[in-house]
Amino acid sequence: MKQEIQERKKYTDAMIKRLHPKNQKYYVLDSEVIGLRIYVQISGDKSFYLQRYVKEFKYSKKTKIGDYPEMSIRAARKLAAEIKADNVQGKDPIIAAAERAKEKTLGEVIDEYVDKRLNNKKDKSKLKNELGNLKCWLLADTRDPQILKCWKNHRDDLNIKAKRLSAITREDIIDYHKAVTQKSEYTANRMVMFIRKLFNYAKSRRYFTDDNPASKFKDEFNTEIQDHDDYFNTEQMKSIIAACLKLAKHLEIRVACYGILAALLCGGRPQSEVFNLTVDQIDLKNKCIHYKKSKVGQWTRPINSRMIEHLELIIKARSNADEVLYYPKDDLRHKYLFPNIRYGQNRRGKRGLRPCKLLHLKEVRKVWNQIKKEAGVEDRDLKSLRHTFAVFCVSQNVSLRVLQKYLV
Repeated sequence: MKQEIQERKKYTDAMIKRLHPKNQKYYVLDSEVIGLRIYVQISGDKSFYLQRYVKEFKYSKKTKIGDYPEMSIRAARKLAAEIKADNVQGKDPIIAAAERAKEKTLGEVIDEYVDKRLNNKKDKSKLKNELGNLKCWLLADTRDPQILKCWKNHRDDLNIKAKRLSAITREDIIDYHKAVTQKSEYTANRMVMFIRKLFNYAKSRRYFTDDNPASKFKDEFNTEIQDHDDYFNTEQMKSIIAACLKLAKHLEIRVACYGILAALLCGGRPQSEVFNLTVDQIDLKNKCIHYKKSKVGQWTRPINSRMIEHLELIIKARSNADEVLYYPKDDLRHKYLFPNIRYGQNRRGKRGLRPCKLLHLKEVRKVWNQIKKEAGVEDRDLKSLRHTFAVFCVSQNVSLRVLQKYLV
């Protein structure tokens, strides 16, 4: 009688779900890990088993790995590969399993790293940025609907914190990188670099002895716009200025439009320096602005004629009691050039519904997206305004010495 040879297939969770019970127990073979079998009971229950040959005892042994759907086919393959590797190395499967159980997970390393390294950082801005990305992309602690959607669609790829350090492979890091790329290419690159840092920390603490799966990853990184190429040309800059002035006709975004335009015209200065400008910092007579900096006190920077025109426009609007630019003297926003129209309004945050306490303009990403759409320009962030200003000045034959005074 001719023996029936069963065909191996690369099964997916969807294919396993479609396996129907028969009048007796049966199994199918997986092509990715030799020896991995999916058993289907008469009741319809499905389980993963690994059939392997134990050389020292000269017999074949069947080991249950887990049940479906509690364990995915992907997780079953990884565990089966680990058991087979232990078998080849001559390790006792029971002892090897106990060692793996004691091994730290990436989540435990993250908790220790945050406590010992991040919380002791002196640079608060870098700390806030790293913690923010860590919570969003490793701990799933976020309220951003787009990030939550990404977690929902790619949970198996993103949830690497629950895995043991030795169980995380280079393929896991590649899949993780691709999942984060769905939201942000730049963030995906930075998160892989951060995971590499976590593995290096684990190696220094002797929690992990294998090769770092996140190292030598440059070939897999997304292509990023280089800083020196991240700028708008002269025509695009003019379109942005026109879009700012056009959209400023809408009261609810007027302050943001004027603030973004000011950031461009005064040398692409950081938002933190421009958006909190007060009226007494403006010196139109001497054509300069007195910026405030806590470390070295006050320092002065010149402004060009176009910025002077823009400031005169804002000051004139204030003198005409503009609805969103001017507030009475008894209002704390009175001194700010770009006051926050939402000050005092209730806003829902992590601690519930609370009144907004910010006196000046700060968050303008939505308005900036509107401006780019109106101007019909490429998608670049606000930092590109600094390079845009510098390139424009060079094209207009402004001396490098004068340009240095604008930008420094």
